[in-house]
Amino acid sequence: MSGLPSSFDSKEASVDELPFLEKVKFHCKQQPLVPLGTLLTTGAVALAAQNVRTGNKKKAQVWFRWRVGLQAATLVALVAGSFIYGSSLKEKKSEEEKMREKAKMRELLWIQELERRDQETQYRRKRAELARQKMQENEAAVSRLQKELKDLESHIKNEK
Repeated sequence: MSGLPSSFDSKEASVDELPFLEKVKFHCKQQPLVPLGTLLTTGAVALAAQNVRTGNKKKAQVWFRWRVGLQAATLVALVAGSFIYGSSLKEKKSEEEKMREKAKMRELLWIQELERRDQETQYRRKRAELARQKMQENEAAVSRLQKELKDLESHIKNEK
């Protein structure tokens, strides 16, 4: 169709079109456990590195184990969030598809309405043309009758 704006157009910008920081905020809002897990994992690595520097091997080992566990939890959160967000995207797409179908139906109904109005207009024009023809025929009959009347009047005058 045309490039005219529609009420069915999405008002949200695509995620790909967002600037980097806006994209990060968007994804953090979508899956808040992933950034949290990333921060906790980073904290565990930092604490493990600090304990390695100070020579506390047991504490460093504990923090490295925490790192592995937090990474696993972050990965689970990422996969679960992707699954949940992916299904909501499918629902959103199906909702958009429903809206498109509804828009197509409205367009079809509008076209049918325009065609009906066009037929009605053509019918009215046809009736108006027939009325004009009838009026012309009546005017011709009136003028013929007036001529006949004049002829009769002149005939009557001539007989007197």
